[in-house]
This record gives sequence, C-alpha cells and structure tokens, in this order.
Amino acid sequence: MICFDNSTAHTDSNNNNNQCDLPENYKELVTTGKVEKLILSPSSSLDRPKTLPPKSQEEVLKHQREYEEIQRKAKKTLEREAKEKEKLDAIRKEKERSLIDARKVWEEDIIPVWEKNSKKRDIKKIKDLSWRGLPPAVRGKIWRLCIGNDLRVTDELFNIFLGHANNAYNKTTSPPLKSSLSSSSKSPNINIDLRQANNSIHHSRSPMNTSTDGEDDVLDLETTNMALILQDIQDTFPSLMIFQKGGPLHSDLIDVLGAYICYRPDIGYVPGMTFLAAMFLLNMEKCDAFLSLSNHINSVCFLPFFRQDQSGIPKYLAAMDSTVEALTPPLHKHFKEIGISAKNYLVDWITTLFSKALPLDVATRIWDLVFIEGEIFIYRTALSILRYFISDLIQATYDECIDLFNKLPQRKISEDKLFEEIQSIVLDQRKFDKLLEK
Repeated sequence: MICFDNSTAHTDSNNNNNQCDLPENYKELVTTGKVEKLILSPSSSLDRPKTLPPKSQEEVLKHQREYEEIQRKAKKTLEREAKEKEKLDAIRKEKERSLIDARKVWEEDIIPVWEKNSKKRDIKKIKDLSWRGLPPAVRGKIWRLCIGNDLRVTDELFNIFLGHANNAYNKTTSPPLKSSLSSSSKSPNINIDLRQANNSIHHSRSPMNTSTDGEDDVLDLETTNMALILQDIQDTFPSLMIFQKGGPLHSDLIDVLGAYICYRPDIGYVPGMTFLAAMFLLNMEKCDAFLSLSNHINSVCFLPFFRQDQSGIPKYLAAMDSTVEALTPPLHKHFKEIGISAKNYLVDWITTLFSKALPLDVATRIWDLVFIEGEIFIYRTALSILRYFISDLIQATYDECIDLFNKLPQRKISEDKLFEEIQSIVLDQRKFDKLLEK
C-alpha cells in the first residue's frame, strides 16, 4: 500500500495505527475528477517517517475520515462516469442502428422514385429522415439529387476544363511563381497582392473592356486563381490532413477547383470555395464534386456572393439583419450599438456553407438540411449560431464579436443543442423573400 506524504513513503508492520498522510492536493484531485490518482481501498497501517513526531489520535481519526470521504466521492464519480459512458454508448449504437435502417429506406423507397420522377418523391418522408442525418453511404447521391444539374455539366466537360487547369497549374508551379508562393510565409502581403491581381484581371474581362488581349487575360486569370487555390488549400480542414500537399485528396481538390475556374472565368476563385469543393469530395467522386460545385454556386441564393454582386449581396445582408431584429431583438439592439451587422459574419458562412465555422460533423448535417429544406435553412442556422452564443455576444465589444466569429472553429459546439435551437426558430421562406424585395 502506498502512503501519500510530503516525504518518503514508509511502512512499518509493527505499527498498529491505521493512518495515512494524504497528498497535499487531494481535495483538488476530487473536485476536478482526477480520482485515478487516488487509491480506492482502505488505508493500511502506516505512519509518518521516524524522523517526524507521531500523529495524535485526533489527527489519525481526522485523516481517516477525510480519506474515507475521498473514497466515497471517488467511487461516486467513477459510477457517474460509467453511467454516462454507458448512456453515450447506447445513444451511439442507437444512431448507428437508425442510420442502417434509414439507409435501407433511402436506397429502396426514396432514391429510385426520385431518380425516376422527382415530382413523385415523398417530400414529407424525405424531410423527416433528413433531420436525423443522412446515412454517409447515400449522402453524396442525395446531395446531387437535391442540387440537380441545370447547367448540364458532364464528365466530358469536366475533363476538357481539367486540361485547361493543368496548363494553369504548370505555369503556376514554374520556378518564378513557385518561388513567390513558397515565400508567402515571409511576405504577408502576397495574399493581398494575388487577390488584387485577380480583381484587376476580372475587370479586364468585363463586357465593357475592348482589349484584344483576351487570350492572355484568360491565362493570367487562370494562373492567378490557381495560385490563390494552392494557398487556401493549406488552411482547408487542416486537422484532417487529407487535402494538404501529400494528402490523399490534395490533387483531387486542385483538379475540381482548377477545372471550375477555367469553366467559369467570370466568377474565378473566391475564398471559401476550397471548403465547398472539399466537402463535396468527402462525399462523392471527383467528377460528381465538380458537377455539384458548379450547380451549387450557380443557384440563385449563392451566385451573388460568388460574383461579388454589390447590388445583390446587400439585400441578403439587410434581410438577415431584419430577421435578427424580429426574432432576437435584444441582440440586434446590442449589435446596432456596437456597429455589428450581418456583413461581419454572413458572407463567410454562406460562401463556405458553415463548413469553416462549425465542426465537420455538425456542418455536414447542416448541408443535408440546406439541400433538403432550401435556402431558408441557411438563415435559420445563422440565427441559431448567434443565439447559441448570445450570452457572449450580447455583452461583447465590436472587437470581441469579430474575434468570436473568427474563432468559431475553436469553440465547443454541442450538435444536439444547436439543432434544438434551429428547430425552435420559425422562419418562413415567403416572408424572407419579401425582406429581399425591400
């Protein structure tokens, strides 16, 4: 038996006092739950080292009671932890069983009908099942069905623009530009310089420009966009370590984004696209990811943000501010006082579809419901995030709010609590559309 003491542990079988010195921080060990550092068995006949005076009978009894109390609390803590673990295991197993059952329903009852005639699909059943989370095995297919293919993107089209992208990639990684990119960590302005060049080239490609150097402009645009992509990939789901250089999906992500910027030079690369393409690649093959990305960005509610439409974006931001004012007045009042508005958070959330701001598993469920429920779910989610952190936001300064928005990925977010918040928000698409018309 070990005796906790400030000096060397000592045992003496001839000593009949049932005593044991406790560690100085024994109370802290109990209150912080670090019970594994305590011994959960009766103390043996131990006393102080012979160099110290013996304990009085009163001390012996006091320490014995304290030790027994520690044992009681430690045992209670271990029992509680065991029950919590058992409960979590049961929930996990139930979710797994539910997903297995749901997969069968999706594959046998819903998807075949949807693929044959989308008008005959059971929308109520689809929405009910989607709120539980889509089974990973069918998620990619469901997303593709929801997004559709109004642009009529084909594998052949993807391969054509992938060829253009390879040319841009080869030029981007040539020695002069490679040198510039590799020095980005030393030069904090390279990101700004590249984006300014990107904007300049976009301007030169506008319908008002009559330059005869169109082909050179296109190649410059593709090369500049490719450089931006290569930079931003490094910060795309870094904890997964699958999209960065050397990762299994690094080249696929470059291919999808490279093909896209060549396919849509009028849009080019916009920060946030790496997260979108990465999310699609986590759930489907490369060609399908390109198809889904292209059609997703082209949808009515997303295109203004990727075209950086200065007449369209303000309408969505104003509608979001009005929604916060109507459904969470105290927060809107505080935001107005400190100068915070939707422009400080919504653009990033929309261009990445929350995949940068939220944990991956939570963001994936958000994507499920955005595609099933429609664009209104974006604004329900945005408002729910504000409400989730309302106790912090409502007393924060402008800088503290911005810091919270920027550091959301580091925040702990309970999936269940966030979705409870989302479900509590009643937001009608028709009313939101009227806000957009103002």
